This record gives sequence, structure tokens and C-alpha cells, in this order.
Amino acid sequence: MNQVKIKDFAEGDMLEGFYAVKDASLQTTASGKSYIRITLSDSTGSISGNMWDASRELFATFAIGSIIKTRFAVESYRGRLQVKLDKLRVAAAEEIDYSQFIPVTKFDIGALWDEFYSYIAAISDADYRRLLEYIFADSELCERFRRAPAAKGNHHAFIGGLLEHTVSLLRYAAAFVIASPQKLDQDLLLAGTMLHDIGKVEELSVGVIIDYTDKGKLLGHLIIGSMLVEKAAGRLTGFPEEKKCLLQHMILSHHGKFEYGSPVLPAVPEAFALHHLDNLDAKTVAACRILSEDESGNSWTERSWMLDTMLYKQGCGSYPESVVEREESAVADRNAAVTEKETAPVKEPPREESGSLF
Repeated sequence: MNQVKIKDFAEGDMLEGFYAVKDASLQTTASGKSYIRITLSDSTGSISGNMWDASRELFATFAIGSIIKTRFAVESYRGRLQVKLDKLRVAAAEEIDYSQFIPVTKFDIGALWDEFYSYIAAISDADYRRLLEYIFADSELCERFRRAPAAKGNHHAFIGGLLEHTVSLLRYAAAFVIASPQKLDQDLLLAGTMLHDIGKVEELSVGVIIDYTDKGKLLGHLIIGSMLVEKAAGRLTGFPEEKKCLLQHMILSHHGKFEYGSPVLPAVPEAFALHHLDNLDAKTVAACRILSEDESGNSWTERSWMLDTMLYKQGCGSYPESVVEREESAVADRNAAVTEKETAPVKEPPREESGSLF
């Protein structure tokens, strides 16, 4: 499929190609005419626009998550690019190359997984380690965890995003325990970090777009993750009730506030640490993404609802690609700096009982 990627769109382009429908709605102008408000996406980003004088019948031919072939013009409105669609139709199955539509982490998923799994060996508490070994001996769950995004759009919204985000938090958590003058339970913090977003493997689905599942909308990943720990701990003979509740608390409180979706507030120091480290990673990654995607000539980005602020563009240019390149080259050095001892990847142990946790 030879077509222009969304990141390469420029004002004045007249283009034709296949794109995923990330969002769409049928609207009505002040004069009573129908038009389609639509957001297109591919593996490099998304862009919104309109198809004027569009009928209800045409709107009914596709849905969110469809791949359409469309002809359009790229325009600029209030300093941002948008598209004006001329024609569209649903793509035939033989025309679709699904790899073009969902971005993938810039890091090696296998290396990230080895690093993630090595943290189990760093946990000295036998109960926490036994529970983690049991949960991550589920090959189906592990494959979904490696592939899952961490969000629909705000941060780490790509294949491997959940794994990348969790590994980043594990590095931060290990470094924080070393640097903090307070005595923290490293095993609880690391175990809670590994499990804090595990419910997202059930909350989010990955097709040609990232979207919420019915279960995700009904329960949310905090409840799903807590239920997983409850189920896994129940299968392990003699697993301590208090430790199970502490791990569930780490999951349920990590959003930090009731209005952010946590049913309980952090009540142990390790839960406060996880909440703030999670917030740090999510918001700095989101800020870097917003800066890198802003192509306006303005010194400031538009206000981000997630960050609740505008961002200053250093030098009035786009955010440097070297940020990603520097991160990739520094992984080995950072790993050595945040661990007190050498840890090696461990093999997945046999499960005490067969069957998936989901």
C-alpha cells in the first residue's frame, strides 16, 4: 500500500488512500444540511476533518474501526492541519494491510520483556514472587501483555505500550527505593508496579484502532486487575490475606484520587510512590508526544486536557527526535544505575494449576 502517512501531510496536499476511522459522527449545519465529522488514523498519528453534504445513507456504510478508501484535501484551520473529504468508501478485505494502522513501540519487545521478567528475580519476598511467577506463567496473558497498549490515546497508545510503560515504572521504582531516605517495602512496590495496569489487557482491544472493550467500559482496568490478583491468590495454597489485600490496594489506589477513577485512596507509602511514578511517566511521555506532533508555527501548543496546560515549544520548533534516540541508547546504562545487584532473566516456571486467569 503506497500512500502518504498522516505525519507527512502538508497543507495543500490532494491525496487518496486507505485510513482507519478513529471517530465519526453525523452532524447538521446551521442551514440543516448533513455532514460527517471524522477522524482518520494510521500508524503515524491521526487527523480530523469533515465531509460536507454527506448523506445519512453514506454515514451508515462504515463504522468506527472501519478502514476506508478516501480522497481528500489537506487544509489548515487555526494553525492545525485538517482534511476535507471528497469521496469515501469502505475498503475491501484484499485491499487492507493491517500493519499500516497501529503504531508499535520503538523498543525491542523481546528485550523489554526480558527486563520486565527479571524484576521477579529481584523480589525477595517468597509470597509476592510466587504470585508473580504464577500469573506470568500464563502464556496467553503474557502474549497479550506484551502486545497491549497502555492507553487509547493519551500515552503509550501503541502496541507494546503497556510493557514499555511498566518497565519504565519498574526502573523508576527501583531507583526511588535506593534514593529515598525512607524505608520502603521494595518487594511490595515492585510487585504492585508489575501488576498495576495488568487489567488493561482486558480493558483495551487492538484492531485497526485502539478501543475499549465492553468489559473495560463496564469495569475498568483497576477492578479487572484486582479481580485477577484475587483469583490468582486464591489458587495458591496458604497465600497470606494481608499481602493479597496490599497488592489489590496498590492496583485500586494508583490513580490517586476518586475523581481519577480510584475507588480507594493510597494508604501505604508504597501506594503513594506508585501513584506519583505512574503519573510522572504518563504525563512526561504525553508531553513529549504532544510536542513532537505539533506542526504549527506557534511558540505554544494548544491546551491539553490531560495535562491541563499549554506546552512551550523550545526554540519554537518541533520537539527533537533525539529525545527518543537518546532514550534508546541509554537503556543499558540506566538499567545498571537503578539496580543494586545484577539480575538475570528467569524462565517461566510451571503453573501450580492449569488454565488461563481470564
